Amino acid sequence: MKKLLAATLLVASTAAISLPAIASDDSLGKNSSNILNLFHGAPKIKDADGNYWKLRGRLFWDGAAISETPINGVENNFDDSEFRAVRIGIEGKYGKFKFKTEVDYEGGETTVKDLFFTWAGPLDISVGQMKAGLTLEELNSARHYTFIERGMITDAIGYDRRIGVNAGKSGENYSLNAGVFGNSVDGAVDGAPTNTIWAARGTYAPVLKKGRVVHIGASMRHTNRALGAPKHSARWGPHLAREKIKPIIGGDALLYGLEAATVIGAFHGHIEFIKEDGNLGSVEGGFIQAGYFLTGEIRNYKAKSGQFSRTKPLNPLSKGSFGGWEVAARFDRLDARNAGDEKVDAWTVGLTWYPESHLRLRLNYTDASGDLFSAKGLYTRLQIDW
Repeated sequence: MKKLLAATLLVASTAAISLPAIASDDSLGKNSSNILNLFHGAPKIKDADGNYWKLRGRLFWDGAAISETPINGVENNFDDSEFRAVRIGIEGKYGKFKFKTEVDYEGGETTVKDLFFTWAGPLDISVGQMKAGLTLEELNSARHYTFIERGMITDAIGYDRRIGVNAGKSGENYSLNAGVFGNSVDGAVDGAPTNTIWAARGTYAPVLKKGRVVHIGASMRHTNRALGAPKHSARWGPHLAREKIKPIIGGDALLYGLEAATVIGAFHGHIEFIKEDGNLGSVEGGFIQAGYFLTGEIRNYKAKSGQFSRTKPLNPLSKGSFGGWEVAARFDRLDARNAGDEKVDAWTVGLTWYPESHLRLRLNYTDASGDLFSAKGLYTRLQIDW
């Protein structure tokens, strides 16, 4: 754990001290500015009619120092690291049609992520592979999470990407979506079993001003049979953790979720509750979290999709400053006692540095306790996207 913390602080302090100094050097300022432009995202190629296409992708490197202790067992301490995401794709727009495709190479395996197009009309109709069922936490891109990983319940109920059709409608302060889904692209190629999922979500922002947001939402999902159902599995904190909670839900599973969030200047808060009942068991859980930008940034919210998006530092390294800094805390609970597993509570605190708009360095600490184990972990992520 000491090695991980030392490495994280070394990277952060070296960049914070040296890069602003380089940017202010008359002889090297232009070159350093060119280097930092690499962290402003890929350029968008567009025409006079608003049609465009651009490359997209992300690279996440994670490191962790973890301690896990089974009840009446021996403490297991270990350090590990991984490329959490290595993703490349293309997105674009032509007339009323938009498209997005991404492939991930994380862990030495090639996995198709988003692969769909959307027609913009009275209803926005999307066809292809996309996320089948959403809450605010799941819909937010991993690029824009407050913490390194989602809350436990979000992973435990197995939101995944599947081939289907989704219809959506939105206004200035609301969004409505509903869809039907089957197998995934990779599952279909591998001949994996499938089932049918329908899902719906609605959101509303009764307060929607610059620096003042109140968001509320609700979602539902039904899975008709256990064979080919979403995978139900969650970790207590970092992805590199070895202890997992695996609720057994079965088929004829109905899920509902409630969500709320707020932005008040540099402060932001978020709370969710999700429960899923199937013919073999039920699981429930949720989290409450809050964050604050020490450097005055405001978390960016998009009411038409009911989600948070990219927050850019007010004073990045490329302007000779020290970027944006955010602190956050979360209480997280997953109860799978009625689904053949255990109940786990976890506390997480986090510090995120925003040197440039598309560059992040995150540091999280989680302390978790369950019926069958206790655990703690210090983990970090270097995140680049474009």
